[in-house]
Order: sequence, then C-alpha cells, then structure tokens
Amino acid sequence: MKSRYMQIGVIVVGIILVAAAIITATINPYGQQKDPVVAEVNAVSQIPSPGKVETPAVRAPAENAAKAVLDVQGMSCSGCVYTIKSSLADLQGIKDVLVDVSGGRVEVYYDPQKLADVGRIANAISSSCYPATLRQTLTAAEIEKENSYLASRSQHYIVGVGDWDISRDEYSTELSSARKRYEKVYGDEIFKGDQGDVLLQRLKSQVVSRLINEGIQMQEVRKSGFRLASGTVELEFNDYLSQKGLTMDQFQRMLDGSGYDYDYFLKKFENQITINHYLEQNVFSELSTDVEKQQQYRDWFNNARILAKVVFYDRQLETIVKNNSGGSGCGNSCTKNK
Repeated sequence: MKSRYMQIGVIVVGIILVAAAIITATINPYGQQKDPVVAEVNAVSQIPSPGKVETPAVRAPAENAAKAVLDVQGMSCSGCVYTIKSSLADLQGIKDVLVDVSGGRVEVYYDPQKLADVGRIANAISSSCYPATLRQTLTAAEIEKENSYLASRSQHYIVGVGDWDISRDEYSTELSSARKRYEKVYGDEIFKGDQGDVLLQRLKSQVVSRLINEGIQMQEVRKSGFRLASGTVELEFNDYLSQKGLTMDQFQRMLDGSGYDYDYFLKKFENQITINHYLEQNVFSELSTDVEKQQQYRDWFNNARILAKVVFYDRQLETIVKNNSGGSGCGNSCTKNK
C-alpha cells in the first residue's frame, strides 16, 4: 500500500522530487520509462532559431500608468495569450499586458486618463471567450510602492505563495542541479547559442513553476493543521534507500554529484512525504482507483491554486515564467454567437 501511494504521489503531485535528480529516468503514469532531459531537448530542437534571445527586462510601467489585475478563465496556450492581447488592442490607453496562463491571471497597465472605465478591460477579454473578473486596480503611486516592496524582498526570495517564501538559494540550487543533468547527457555546450538560450529560459520557468506548485500544496497542508507522525520521515527515507538498494554512504556519494547536500535533500524529501500523506488521508481517503485519485488531485490542486496568493518578487523570473506558461495545445472551445 505504501509503495502504491508513493508512486501516485510522485506521478500526480507534479513537484520536484529530488530523488529524480539522481536517477536518470522517471516513471510516467503508464509505467513506461521516460527521460525528461531527452524530451525537453527534443522539443526545443523543433523551435526555429529566434535569433539572439534577450533576458526579459524588469517591467517598469510608463509614468502615471495604473494597473488592473484580472482573474481569467479558460487560458491554456500561447494562442490564448495572443487572443487576449488582441482583444485589448482597440482600447485607448492600454500600455502593456502581462498574461499568466498557468495562474489564470492577466495584468494590464493602462493610462487612467484615456481609459476611465476599467470595467471595459474585463468586458473586452470576456468578449474574446475568456471570462474575466476584475480582482483589483492599482494607482501609479501604489504600483511604485509595490515595486519597492518587491525589490526589497527579491534580494533573498524569488516568489511568495501566501506565507511560503521560496528563497533565492533554493531556486539557485534547483537550477544548478537541473543544468548539470542536461550537461551530463548533452555536454557543456548544450546551453550555448540561440537554442541554448531558449532551453535555459524554459528550464528556469520549469524550476520556478515546480517550486511554486510545491508551495501551493504545502500551504494547503499547513492551513489544515496536518502534521506527520513522529518518525515518519526516517521510516520513509530508510524505505527509499532499501527500494533503491543503496547504503547511506552510496547515497551520499550520489548526492555529491547531483548538486544537492544532504540537509537540502532531506528537507525536500520531507515536504514530498508530507504532501503524499496528506493526500492519502484527506483527499484520497474514500477513493479506490488511481484514475479517481488523479482526477481528485487535479480538482484539489486547481482549487488550491486559485485560492493561493502568488507574488513574484523577482520581476525577471516572473516574465520568464509567464512567457513560457502557454502550452502547445488550446483547450478553449468558445464559439461566438453571430
């Protein structure tokens, strides 16, 4: 039973399980071996060379610009981003539009003197078949105050999920380890040139998104007051070593080449075990099949993501994540009435 729910947790939870950084292949939901490095590099190789890829600059809204923040439903890909931005093209006073597909959020910088009725922004997006609800508006002074706060926080943290802050050190550790895995398979030149720049931007986006997903889930666990029973992490860790046929010395030697130290690994391992146990006891308790559990998890996580207050302190990483948040397929099936 333990091994079954652990497998479901790894498949469904969708955060970085640090053990995957040590093992070359992961198991997909169908039990087949899949190398995530090969899959990602193959995907990037299909992208036409865009020329020099510049690191996105920190967004600095135009002078006297206000900001509207909207919750938007139905977004799933880069085509959705294009449609939403196009829907606002005819509105006077729009200065910039930032779309977060995965988070279901759109930020619009606009000139309040040219666009007095901010409700027109939500109406225009909704008319393009993406139901939009205005969450808040910020004046130029409030934007300046927000940017000052974010700049201060960004010295040590990249993003906050409620009261769960993701440190810059944690992000650097995960990114460094991910780069090492790619370079081990494809060589040190993998991140050189235009395609290398594209791959690195995607890698940064994936690392940040996974850390955010972990934070969203840990926030839900914390709010419930759930705690692991004493000794659970030690028992699970010993079971992990046994399943892999590793002694502690062998495990630590493997860690040495992965970019993780033991204390960091154990912290991430404990987070994963905590989430898995919480899911089994509180989300999957009345379910019997893997399919039911996967569906229930998706519903639970999507609701948790909507309720989570995700704030990027690092504007560069925010832009990278949001630029890479659209997938290749679109699930929006709106048909306008003529």
